[in-house]
Amino acid sequence: MKEKIFGIGLSRTGTTTLNHVLNQWGFNTIHYPNQNELWSIHNDGATDIPVIPVYKELDKKFPNSKFIYTIRDKEEWLNSIVPYLERKRNWTAMNNSPQVITRKKVFGTDFPNRFEAEVAWDRHEADVKNYFTNRDNLCIINIVNGDSPKKLADFLGVDTDMKEFLNLNQLKKK
Repeated sequence: MKEKIFGIGLSRTGTTTLNHVLNQWGFNTIHYPNQNELWSIHNDGATDIPVIPVYKELDKKFPNSKFIYTIRDKEEWLNSIVPYLERKRNWTAMNNSPQVITRKKVFGTDFPNRFEAEVAWDRHEADVKNYFTNRDNLCIINIVNGDSPKKLADFLGVDTDMKEFLNLNQLKKK
């Protein structure tokens, strides 16, 4: 089975930037995939929270795949994710939309408050670190707060002269 790359960071941890860089480097990864894209053999992987509830199953289905856990300062993340999801409250009026179902799986609720988001962060971080103990197919990277693209490139075996990551979500706001 084909090796893949999966981004298993929570939304607002650099997942958009990660996917953009992977695509720039020639990988056909899907940002925020639907279920068909997530399990397809016709792409190189996927990023963002639809991957989180099933990353262990993806690891089994696609042996030797690489996993990238994007992180950032937790307080900054909480200050970003809660208002971000709250702004989506009116966009996702359907209770059973794929986005809402995924958020319920990851956060335990469709629109988490600060406490619920922090609990989800801590649970996910502990789960990832425990699952990948004594394995070499996980890269933990802080795109938002300044880790170098070289760290990611070395993990993936990519030759690049990229010096820093662009924050694509910051650029969208301007």
